[in-house]
Amino acid sequence: MTTFTPSTAAETLSTVAWAAAEDSPLEILGHGSKRGIGRPLQTEHTLDVSKLSGVTLYEPAELVLSAKAGTPLADIESLLAENGQQLAFE
Repeated sequence: MTTFTPSTAAETLSTVAWAAAEDSPLEILGHGSKRGIGRPLQTEHTLDVSKLSGVTLYEPAELVLSAKAGTPLADIESLLAENGQQLAFE
């Protein structure tokens, strides 16, 4: 099993393009906290997006937040709590 761990959007794009061209499914993995939920995947390759983290846009007054794919929810929740906000699905 091969694990790809890109640190840029370009590296991620390259990995996904390769997998698509090879018709090879990828398991997308953040920090693995929900990995045991759902049906087991039959893949030979994993795309680990944990290095792609960080909030890229946050406007508390507008209730707008954008984050990279590997950003831990705990980081987002902490940032929101500083402004008396929370994720809507909680």
